[in-house]
Amino acid sequence: MKPIDFLPDIYRQRAALRRARLWWGLVMLLFGTAIGASMATQSWLRAGLLAELDTLEPQFRQTQAQVRELAQLQKRITQASVQAGLYTVLENPWPRTQILAELVRPLPQSMRLARLQIVEEEQATASARVQPGGSEEDLAKLPPAEQDLARMLREIGRRRTVVELDGQAGDVKLIHTYLAALSASPLVAQAQIKSLEAGSGGDGRTRFTLRLQIVPGLCQTLQDKEAVAVQGAPSPGREGGSG
Repeated sequence: MKPIDFLPDIYRQRAALRRARLWWGLVMLLFGTAIGASMATQSWLRAGLLAELDTLEPQFRQTQAQVRELAQLQKRITQASVQAGLYTVLENPWPRTQILAELVRPLPQSMRLARLQIVEEEQATASARVQPGGSEEDLAKLPPAEQDLARMLREIGRRRTVVELDGQAGDVKLIHTYLAALSASPLVAQAQIKSLEAGSGGDGRTRFTLRLQIVPGLCQTLQDKEAVAVQGAPSPGREGGSG
């Protein structure tokens, strides 16, 4: 049999509404709990981050102070390097006494020198060299001391020191021995025999002319490395051998 329900529809609607409200309450309670837990977690994380920030702030300030100190030191080093470069320019080229000492030291006793000439020659490739400081417009942006140093390095970089020796020797082997000794000198970049001539008059002595190219001075060496400020005094390098 089909059950007979004598209750009006309004009572069934009220019951359904109460059940729906109960479910809405449960859903709102769940959402409220989740939101509260999320807010509590965020507050806890924020408190931890603030505490960590307070811990790192002294280190951050100390780091900033060290960065400022480093910048000041770098500025002082740059200024000192420019001043050192200007002082070094005054020592260019190599002292003539030092060159003469290198030439006389390995000279055999039986060999005689008749003429010695030290000249500064212009380099044919000077225009292809990298100019310290860049163009004139770039130079104008530099401090006065750096401008002076760059211009002096440009002028020095166009020249190379060349030595020519005329002399006599009783044995050609002595000439080659002397040439090899000169080639081993740290101040000589290249050594070669320019001419050999057998002596007249029956003395048996051979006249010779040697041509030596001296290694670049301190400033020229640094210019080859595209340096404007001279950092120190490097050991002279080798550029060639005996010819």
